[in-house]
Amino acid sequence: MIEIYKKLPGTNCGKCGESTCMAFAIKVKKSQANLSDCPFVTVENLPLPASPPDSSSSYEQVSKLLEEEAVSLDFREAAERTGGTYIPDGGKEAIRIRMTDQIYELRKTGLFENGSYCKDVWAKIIIYDYVRRKGSSPLTGERVTLGHFPRTATHVKTFQDNAEKKIAERFKNSLGELKKSCVERGGEETEGDVKTDYSCRFELLPRVPLYLSFWMTDEEFDAECKLLFDSSAEDYIDIEYLANLLERFAGDLVGE
Repeated sequence: MIEIYKKLPGTNCGKCGESTCMAFAIKVKKSQANLSDCPFVTVENLPLPASPPDSSSSYEQVSKLLEEEAVSLDFREAAERTGGTYIPDGGKEAIRIRMTDQIYELRKTGLFENGSYCKDVWAKIIIYDYVRRKGSSPLTGERVTLGHFPRTATHVKTFQDNAEKKIAERFKNSLGELKKSCVERGGEETEGDVKTDYSCRFELLPRVPLYLSFWMTDEEFDAECKLLFDSSAEDYIDIEYLANLLERFAGDLVGE
C-alpha cells in the first residue's frame, strides 16, 4: 500500500472517487480499484497481492506512514497551528493534544497515551493526520452536517446509524442522563441554531468542535439527535477520519 501511495500525487483531490490518496491506495491494494483511476499517474502491470489483506493491517500501514510524517514536523510550529501544547521536556519535545476526553502526547518516537506507546490504530491515524495538516482556516461559526463536505455520500448513512440514531435511541426518554453523560465527557451546554430540548458543544480536537442537538420523543415525533461541525473542519482533519471519530464518540457517550 505504501508503494502504491508513493505513486499518487498526495493532494487528496478526490478525482478518483475517494476522499484521500491513502484511502484510494488501500482500495488499489485490495484490488477494489485500479491505479489508472487516478488521472495523475500512469503505471502498467503494477503487482498486486494474490489476496487482499485484512483491513486492520492496511490501516496499521496507514498509521505508520502518517507517523513518519507527523514526527518529522517542527513540533513548536505544529503545536501552535493545531491548538496543542508544546512541551520542550529537556530536549525530548512533545505535543500534548486532547482528543474528546483523553490526553495524548505526540513524541518524536510516536503517539503515547498514559505514558505508553498508543496501540489504538485509529487514534494514531486521527491525531497524526490532524497534526500533519496544521489547519489554518479560522473557525467560521457555521454549523453543518457531515453531508455538507465533498465526497461524503458513502459515509452519511453509516454515520447516522452508528452515531446520531444510536444517541437518540439511548436517551429518548432520559434527558437528564444525556446531560450527565455529556458533562462527564467535557461537553458544555450551549444554544443551538434552532430550538432544541438540549444542545451541547464538545472539543473533538482543539480546533474541531462538535455540536450536539437533541430533541426528546413526544406524542408526535421520535427522539432525534443531530451532530454538527464547523464548516472549516475539512481543513483540520480528513472527513473519513472525522466520521470514524464521531462513531467512537457516540459509542462512548451511550456507554458502549
